[in-house]
Amino acid sequence: MKSILFTLVLLIAVLTQSFARTTAAPADSATHKLTVTVTGIAQRSGKFYVGLATDDKTFSGKSAVTQTIDVPATGDAVVTFSDLKPGKYAVRIFQDMNDNKTMDFSGQMPAEPFGFSNVTMLMGPPTFDQCAFTLDGNKAVQVSMMEL
Repeated sequence: MKSILFTLVLLIAVLTQSFARTTAAPADSATHKLTVTVTGIAQRSGKFYVGLATDDKTFSGKSAVTQTIDVPATGDAVVTFSDLKPGKYAVRIFQDMNDNKTMDFSGQMPAEPFGFSNVTMLMGPPTFDQCAFTLDGNKAVQVSMMEL
């Protein structure tokens, strides 16, 4: 009787562990969509380079994910990133006016329009933490372009 009871308890424990693993796996593999709307477009030429940063390194260096789109003739621009893992992200954008695929500077100041998530006015270069937001579901953010 004890061995039957022990076997039954062991079987329930194994099934419970197995069920817990199968229900937890989809949450770990969930991905989300981020829609970025670019507003405040003053110059209607060139391309937007839209980058997603996931930490300080990808914010100050090469973006974790990048998309390039043509600047629209009218209205706002919309960029969608799909299959993003949950986490902390920041958006950074520059408008390439001369098709050299890089952000141009005049001295230390940007010479082309640019923008960051969560930043509408600059008091110096923004940090990842100032621009970051949590992506834990499908999300839409708005980035307003700036010029110096």
